[in-house]
Amino acid sequence: MFSLTLTLRTPFWLPLMFLCRVTGTVVSTQKSDRFRTAKLLIVHRVDTQGDLVGSNELLALDPNYDAGVGDVVLVAKEGAVVAQLMGDDEAPGGVPANVIIIGVVDDWSVIDGDGTA
Repeated sequence: MFSLTLTLRTPFWLPLMFLCRVTGTVVSTQKSDRFRTAKLLIVHRVDTQGDLVGSNELLALDPNYDAGVGDVVLVAKEGAVVAQLMGDDEAPGGVPANVIIIGVVDDWSVIDGDGTA
């Protein structure tokens, strides 16, 4: 089980990690060998209440966390994190992606800056 507690501070959006909901999957008959062990999922950023934010969706790698449509996931948007989690930080050219799921969130709570939930 992966639980998450968010503490809101100004600004509360972290530029490299954020919560998303999986909204779709991508099926590919051919893909890079570096993606062979990962699923490709479509994710949409959510706010601290779980509601979708904006209209942009991202394509994210799921390195065997078994996330599925409807799951809330913690996503990192940083190429170095992708390379480390995919075990490809030494490979020439690295992994051709910059968004990766780093955990499936089962539950979360939000604590305001003043310490109240």
